[in-house]
Amino acid sequence: MPKKHLDFAIIDIETSGGKPKDTRIIEIAIIIYDGNQIIETYETLVNPETKIDWFVQKLTGIKDKDVANAPKFFEIAEKVLQLLENRTFVAHNISFDYPIVRNEYKRLGLDLRLPHMCTIESSKVLIPGLESYGLKNLSKHLQVGLDNHHRAMDDTLATVKIFEHIYNLDKNKLEAFIKKDVNPKELHPKLDLNYFDDIPNKIGIYKLYNDKKELIYVGKSIHLKKRIEQHLKNTQTNKAIEMRSQIARIEYELTGSEIVALLRESELIKQHQSKYNKAQRNVNFNFGLYQYEDQNGYKNLVVKKRTSTEEPIFTFKSINSAKENLEKWKVEFNLCQKLCNLFTSNSACFDYSIQQCKGACIGEENSEMYNIKVDALLKKLQFDLKSFLILDKGKRKNEVSFVVIENGKYIGYGNILKFLLLKDSNNYKKQFKKQSNNRDFQSIISSQLKNNPKLEIIEL
Repeated sequence: MPKKHLDFAIIDIETSGGKPKDTRIIEIAIIIYDGNQIIETYETLVNPETKIDWFVQKLTGIKDKDVANAPKFFEIAEKVLQLLENRTFVAHNISFDYPIVRNEYKRLGLDLRLPHMCTIESSKVLIPGLESYGLKNLSKHLQVGLDNHHRAMDDTLATVKIFEHIYNLDKNKLEAFIKKDVNPKELHPKLDLNYFDDIPNKIGIYKLYNDKKELIYVGKSIHLKKRIEQHLKNTQTNKAIEMRSQIARIEYELTGSEIVALLRESELIKQHQSKYNKAQRNVNFNFGLYQYEDQNGYKNLVVKKRTSTEEPIFTFKSINSAKENLEKWKVEFNLCQKLCNLFTSNSACFDYSIQQCKGACIGEENSEMYNIKVDALLKKLQFDLKSFLILDKGKRKNEVSFVVIENGKYIGYGNILKFLLLKDSNNYKKQFKKQSNNRDFQSIISSQLKNNPKLEIIEL
């Protein structure tokens, strides 16, 4: 049986300005497109029942007097709903238009949820390589007319042309780009989706609770709302479905910084040992780097599964990651393959045969000289015993997040106005949340320093 075809409601709105949650529609245009042709159009100015910000008036040319006698949204809501129902909501920058239309209906007591897609996101995949995918730039690239930018119908007509182009490019007719909203019927009845809708797509950590107020899962993401939404839609495993059905409350904390989010996530997982984090692979640092001295006085290194009785030098999430890192450190510090337990032999290691080992494995290299190199590696893994701040993005525009390393040990994190830190680096102490150090935190920080070139260092 052929799949039922959905028409597309291609939309653009202009708004009064201000915060996204509070802004009101001042103009709306809708074009119904069936994949071949336009079958219906609709446009109107809308009285927002509030003042239009001056910059919006300048951008759109729509002034307060122009909308004074226009219908209010509740007067057009039924007509707009007729156009939207059983269709896919399409916009150029869906993250702007769709939530604002939903908010207008929320004010009227209706929870509007539609399949939706973004012509920016789909164009990035189907028309790769452009510097910008804004409506003006994409229209120019595709030679689409856009004479009156920032007016709803003109922008919608341009979006239709862009949509038509990418629709014909994609053999699956954009099916993979159409997203569905979270279905309230599949979730715990106590979960407040209005709260979920207000979660920003910013960096931070999130906590999921059941109806007994028990913390069942902790996570971090650079796009909080998207990540939480994945949990609320996840039907891939029985475990995921079980967890989704138990989520009765969501909490989140913005960090501004990925490194702080990772540290905070690890801290909370250790603190609460939440049910579904325990079952999650690759969240815990289950492998460690250990040191022991053999009967000949050589310091040996070995990677093995962690135990509660022995403190590792460094920790890893997988055995492969551990061995890959040890292999790199072996080369960097000219260590013996055999004494790093990366080669098994009763005689010399393979590296010795190709002159990449100085013979500690067969006693040719003095144990004292060899141990100096091992100690140099261990010192490196403790940040050379230095004291410094690691700076990253803050929660707000003029702030920075910071992580504190003191004598090679992680001791906490915080958030501070950037000018205060530049004025005196010791000002961090006023905004500092002290933490107990452990090897997992050291591993997280080392990985971030290695992989995130945007982090800044201030020596203390």
